[in-house]
Amino acid sequence: MTGATSTKMQQLATHLRRISDAHTGSCTWAVTDLATGEHVGHDEGTVMPTASLIKTPILVTLYQAVHDGRFRLDDRARYEERHRSLGSGVLSKMSFGVEMTVRDAATLMMIISDNSATNMCIDMVGLDAINAQMERLGLKNTRIFCRLGDRSAGLDPRKMNVSAAADMCALFALIGHHEAVSVDASEDMLRIMRRSDYRHELSRELPWNEMNMLPPDPRSAWVAEKGGAFLNGARTGGAVMHGPSGEFAMAAFCEGGSGSGGAGRESEGNVTLGALGKAAWDALAG
Repeated sequence: MTGATSTKMQQLATHLRRISDAHTGSCTWAVTDLATGEHVGHDEGTVMPTASLIKTPILVTLYQAVHDGRFRLDDRARYEERHRSLGSGVLSKMSFGVEMTVRDAATLMMIISDNSATNMCIDMVGLDAINAQMERLGLKNTRIFCRLGDRSAGLDPRKMNVSAAADMCALFALIGHHEAVSVDASEDMLRIMRRSDYRHELSRELPWNEMNMLPPDPRSAWVAEKGGAFLNGARTGGAVMHGPSGEFAMAAFCEGGSGSGGAGRESEGNVTLGALGKAAWDALAG
């Protein structure tokens, strides 16, 4: 635990530690109160597989390229055969040649975790640029090693991309503080991630309604998030959570484990991430 001076943050850290200690595999997490800057974490420097959480560093790098004038968000991008990657998303089921804006590709990557749209975004900026951007931001444990669907990685998620809870929490804090790339870029990234169709990780226990909104008002209660899942119990989540009483950034990773729930959305990792997110929401934002 680092940087916790208030009783509230100390109590939150104790609560989160009880939740993560109950996970039968590895579980790491980090939380930053965006109003006070107080920070708590557990094994937050441990390198873990990111699964689709890596799409957030890709998003930030894409917006950096736009900021640098390499292309515009409203430029047209074409889905081609080289982009196709099975798994989550819809593009892999569509015909090659479909066109969309750069921002539309980024939106598909984030709100439905479209793997083919992710490859489109990766190809716009390049793998090296993503890693260099994370280095510039001081996120030294965050690396992407290959495009999605690259068979050289096999089924080992650690050969695809890795990060740490401290890194991802810091990245979401930068976005939440509107300090990632620029004020406007950060706000647009938040706007996209607030529209996520997947609420299976950190925000899964929050009271979402049928319109994917939180009561009492989506302007005063919202979650901008990205999650991920892969084999061997890899479950990940990163978020900016904004509620009536506060705002915080959070990241959490699970790997392994032998708990009940199977390998789907009710897996031990998903349940653990949901409990961590709900505890932090209740303490800092709800």
